[in-house]
Amino acid sequence: MKKLVLLLLIYLNFSCSSEKVNDEEIICSDSQLGVNCQDADYIQNSDSPYVLPWEIGKTFKVGQGNCTNGSHSLGQVQYAYDIDMPIGTNIVAMRSGIVVKVIENFKDLETGTVGAINEANVINIKHADGTEAQYVHLTYDGALKNEGDNVTQGEIIALSGNTGKSTGPHLHFHVIQALNECEDTDPRENYTWYSCNSIPLTFKNTSEHCHGLLESDLKSEGYTAELY
Repeated sequence: MKKLVLLLLIYLNFSCSSEKVNDEEIICSDSQLGVNCQDADYIQNSDSPYVLPWEIGKTFKVGQGNCTNGSHSLGQVQYAYDIDMPIGTNIVAMRSGIVVKVIENFKDLETGTVGAINEANVINIKHADGTEAQYVHLTYDGALKNEGDNVTQGEIIALSGNTGKSTGPHLHFHVIQALNECEDTDPRENYTWYSCNSIPLTFKNTSEHCHGLLESDLKSEGYTAELY
């Protein structure tokens, strides 16, 4: 009798586990709709070291996702996101690190105009593993940290804006490889010029997104930053 009970418990546990896996597979399968990075290695969001770069309780939509034609197609911006948000929105650090670059002297663009690519305000944060998060198109005087400052995950670091090559107020962000993983593309001897690719990102404090965040035409409700 005890053996029968034990076997029944084992069966039920396996059955429930199988159903859980199947549910996760269905969620991931559904999330592939419209995603262009099918072969990319996205970390399961529950295991991700990153959080969404906006405050808990806030919801924003993805204007442009990963591996999309034009500005998010290759290399350093392949796994970038553009998030539609008003100028002056609080931006938080996706991960703890040290500020390694700040530009904040460019004015926000008038609606309907597009600026130069090298006239975007930015704040870059290097993480403990050598990867670097880059937050772009900040508002004028919108970096709230200085180079050399340590920041913690979830801390407010900047204000969003509409500077540089931008068609409207939004936050562009991506994370690039650690320098030792980048390629030296300078053919000259004794010269180096590193080309660093971006990496696929998921976020531990929002709804399931096994293959990255979906654009607003597929996820019209956007993504809410949740407690973590």
